[in-house]
Parts: sequence; C-alpha cells; structure tokens
Amino acid sequence: MNQCINCQAETAGKFCANCGQRISVKRITFREGWNDFWARIYGFDGMFPNTLRDLTIRPGEAARTYIAGNRARYYGPVGYFFLMLTVFLLLLDLLSMDGVEFFKEMGKSSFSEEIKSGSPQEKVVQVIFQFMTDYMKVIFFAMIPVQAFYSRYLFFRKSGYNFVENMILPLYATGHVYWLSIITVIIFKLSGVFLRNNVGAIISTCYIGYAYANLFAYQPKWKGFLKGIATYYFSLVTFMLIAFAALLTLIYFFPDIKAVFQPLK
Repeated sequence: MNQCINCQAETAGKFCANCGQRISVKRITFREGWNDFWARIYGFDGMFPNTLRDLTIRPGEAARTYIAGNRARYYGPVGYFFLMLTVFLLLLDLLSMDGVEFFKEMGKSSFSEEIKSGSPQEKVVQVIFQFMTDYMKVIFFAMIPVQAFYSRYLFFRKSGYNFVENMILPLYATGHVYWLSIITVIIFKLSGVFLRNNVGAIISTCYIGYAYANLFAYQPKWKGFLKGIATYYFSLVTFMLIAFAALLTLIYFFPDIKAVFQPLK
C-alpha cells in the first residue's frame, strides 16, 4: 500500500482512488513536464486519441459507450465540443485570420454572385457575420438541444434514450466536424484555396448521417442514415426560424435596428 501525497489516503493503484492524484511522482524535468502536459491535455491512458479515433471511425458506438456509463475511455461530449471550437478559434487567431472574413469567404463560395464591396447588402452581411463570430460558442451550442428534441421525440423515439442522452451524439459529432473547418483554415492560409462550402456541407451531412446510423442500430443502416440527416436539417431550420423570430422581436422593441435591413427590400 502507498500513501497519496495529496490526501494521504492509502491506495494500491497508480492513482489515488480518493482524489485521483498520481501515486508515482517523479522529479520535475523537461521530459516529466512534457509527459504531464500530454496527460492533462490529451487525457490519461490515451483518452484524447481514443476519442479522436472512434469519433472518426465509429462515432455512434463512441456515443453509445459514453451513454452506457463508460466515462474513462472518452473525453466528455461537452468538453470535446468546446475544445474543438476553441481550437478552431485559436487557430484563426494564431494565423491572423479574422473570423468575419473567414465567414465571408465561406459565404462567397455559396452564392453565384458576390456581394459588391461597399453595398448596403455588405453592411448587413458584416453585421450578421460579426454576430456569428462574437457568439459562435453560444449559437452552435444552442442548436444541440433542438437536435436532441427531434431525435428523442420524432425520429428515434424507440431508442430508449432520454432527452439529455440524445444530446451526446450531436455534441460529439458537431465538435468533430470542426476538424473540417480547421483543415479548411490551414489549406486556405497556406495556398489561398478555400474549400467550397457545399463540399464541406456534403461531407458534414454524410458524417452526421453515418453517426446516427451507427448509434441507433435497432433499425436498418440506411434508415438511420436518412433519419440522422433529417434530424440535423430539421433542427437547423427550426433554429433559423427561432433566430428570425427573435430578430423580429428585437425590431419590434427596438425600431432603430430595422434601418440596418432596409437596403434588402
């Protein structure tokens, strides 16, 4: 038996069962510092590599494992969601890329005609993209409960999962899709070539459909795939309608905001 250096509890394992402190602690060196950093950032016993690998290969099974009670194998879904979003925003900052300009560039690849510089429409787009950049974490996180609602009460009612359990897969999948944005930013910075938004949308849609089909194995894969895509787009449209209703409410109570959107008439 060993004594924990933190809480003095008796323990026989590598970590204290009472507080989680590592029992075998070495002197501080560059190597030990690096190992400690790796363990804290990527999780003990390969938690981050396990999460990254399984969310890529079998996202539904990873979510099912976490829901079943295995909390040691994977990063928590909320933590992973915010970790990947933070990495994306940090990368934009490190590469000296403005979030508004990034969204503009992404938007350009979605329309046949670009908005003219200096036009009234550009002012509106600037306001929208600035809002998305400033409140990105809130916006994308707020979409998760909407997605869970459609999953729980419409498309996957027979799964047996409650409302909160239906949030696990959207959190994991949405966080994992940020890898596509990260890769897009790097390619754009190095080559000036921007991955077309419709290409990214197709990849993301297929991944989300696959994730749902992988999670809900009680029905044919193709049906789970289509229902997963429907869950995602129903929630997206619903969220947009909610946002539009909120905008109309703001315009009603603050008429000055309406002037910003007058040029679109």
